[in-house]
Parts: sequence; structure tokens; C-alpha cells
Amino acid sequence: MTLQDNLHYFKISIANTEQIFDDRYMFLDLNKDIDKYVEATQKTKELLATIKTLRAKGDEATETYKKLFELWKSDYGSKSEFNCFLAACDTTREDIEKDFVSFVKIVNWFLEHRSLNLVTPHEWVQALLDSIASKSKRNCGEEKLSEIAQQHGFKLVDNWDSFKNTKKSVAIYSNKVFDLDNINTNLKINLPNENQNKKNDIILKNNNLFVFIEAKHLKGQGGEQGNQVGELINLIKKTNVGDNVYLGGFLDGVYSNKLLSSITDEEIKNPEIIPSKPKKNKQKKEIIETLNSNPNSFWFNTAGFKEFVKDFGEI
Repeated sequence: MTLQDNLHYFKISIANTEQIFDDRYMFLDLNKDIDKYVEATQKTKELLATIKTLRAKGDEATETYKKLFELWKSDYGSKSEFNCFLAACDTTREDIEKDFVSFVKIVNWFLEHRSLNLVTPHEWVQALLDSIASKSKRNCGEEKLSEIAQQHGFKLVDNWDSFKNTKKSVAIYSNKVFDLDNINTNLKINLPNENQNKKNDIILKNNNLFVFIEAKHLKGQGGEQGNQVGELINLIKKTNVGDNVYLGGFLDGVYSNKLLSSITDEEIKNPEIIPSKPKKNKQKKEIIETLNSNPNSFWFNTAGFKEFVKDFGEI
């Protein structure tokens, strides 16, 4: 079995759209720690009420502010109306975590400009957790690709000895083991990365052939989404990384359908006919031009990756 050219898997991705709802990226059950979040939120309100009462009596309430500060910085103390109020103060949690003086100011503003309801419904706390559910999706893409690879005979490994000594292996990038420096050192591969804080997501190995894949899951269109697509394009644009190295950009989610569904065979043959606007067209053109010029670079959605990893495992 030989690996097909990159346009083969690209066309499979175009022909097979992503599901609108993917269970892997959905979190429908109540948070398992909902009671702990509710308890911390209730305690937050009680401390706010205590501060309000003490201040009305002329007490500075310094110790109560400190208790509230420590509770608010805890994992379970972050889901309350008070925490949401930070956005109204043109600041973020990260800005205030080490700034007790500013924290006190925000507490005072909250007590002055917002009403304090001591009731803490579970539904309200869960709604706050639902609103940040997207942060829980960060590792879903690499887990998805890893599971697909394992279904085709690749062994999931977590250390370099196993990775090197296993014929067909898959590893998930980690800052401690499979980071850029270790990859270049252990595999003698020149894998450049202009932003050292960035990482790819999956490494596939079959004998002495390697695939480096970065994964994104995007729902809609906007500035942040455009940046993330740009990161995938920048990866597959890289050259001179070795004849035994393949680079892959993986994009699933609804935005993948928007990006790929309108691509025609004529545009694949001649990307110059693609208009420059809207931004989605520019992205399409860049992807196609890169695939045409870099035979070791690939662009996948779920269907395209499944076909690729099956073929790659049979080489």
C-alpha cells in the first residue's frame, strides 16, 4: 500500500462534511463538582454580605476581604455573579489574582452598583459553567485523532523509548516529554516553530516516517477563528523538514464545512480563480496553493484523516 497524494485526502475531506453535533465536544451532564461550586459561591455571597455590614458600621473589614480574596482565587470560587462583574470593570481574573488592592476596589464597586442576592440556585452556577464549556474542549481534538490512529493499529505511548521502539506509535504533545526541543533532539528532525509557546498536537510514527499534526475545532467565523486557521496554514507551509516527515493541519467543526464545502475541482486545479474576499476565500486559496507546492503537507477533516491514517498505517 502506498500513501496517496495530499489532494486525494483533501478531496475526501471536501466530500464528507463534519457532523453539526459531535458528542466528543459536548458536555451535557451536570458538572460533577456542581455542589462544590455552589457551596463556594454561597460562601462568596455570605462574605460579601459581611463586608457590606461591617463597612456600614465603620469597620474596614480587612480580614473578611482577605478571606474572600483567597476563596475567589480557588478553583471553586470563580463561578459567581461577582466574578462575572470583573468584565464590567474592564479587567480579568488574571489581572487581579495578585493585586489585592484592586480586588478590594472591585468588591466595593460590586456592593455599590449591584444587588446582593444570597440565594444560589444550582441552575445559575451550572449556567456559568456551561458558558465556559469551550475551555474544556482544548484536548478533545488530539484525543479524537489519537483514538482514530489507535483504531488503525497505532499504539498510544507516553515516553520516547516506547515511541522509538514501537513500529506504529502515536503520541500526544506535552510540554514535559513531547515538546519541540525534545522532538528535534530525539528524532533529529528540523521542525521549526516561530512561536515557542505554540505546540502541535499529535505525532504519528510508522517505522522511520513521521506525521506532525495540529488540530483545531472551530464553530463559527471571526477574528480568533481566522487566527487559528492561520496557525494551521502556517504549519503546512513549512518546508525543508525532511523527506520522511509529513505535516498535517486538522480542522473539524462547523467552520470546516464552511471552509471546504464551496471548493470546486476547478479551484483546486487553478486556485488563482478564487476571489480574494471574503476572508474564507483567502484561506481556501492559501491551503490549496500550499498543498500544490508542498507534497508532504496535508489538510484534513475527520473523514480525510481517517482515510490518511489507514493508508499511512499500511505503508
